[in-house]
Amino acid sequence: MSKQDQFYADYKLPAENESEVGAKSGSLLDGDFEFPLETHCCVTGEEVKHSFCRYPDPELGTMMVMSHETMLRFSRPGESLSENFERVLQLRRKHEAGRQA
Repeated sequence: MSKQDQFYADYKLPAENESEVGAKSGSLLDGDFEFPLETHCCVTGEEVKHSFCRYPDPELGTMMVMSHETMLRFSRPGESLSENFERVLQLRRKHEAGRQA
């Protein structure tokens, strides 16, 4: 067996039940399920009527949103919006851990 065949061996396995595959991988992506949208910007706390940026918060089971102005403020200097959402998630978890202590 060539190295290329060894590399792709996992992809050639017989197909499993789709629900089992998602459960095994721990994937958050489920085409039939949509997280409910939060109503406030995750950075500023202002109420958001139209969400331009969304990012899942798997522990709360919601979709974080970022207001248009905040999105522009972070994206113009070339910052990654995903990195900013990840920072918000870290701050949320730290805040929740402080509450439980």
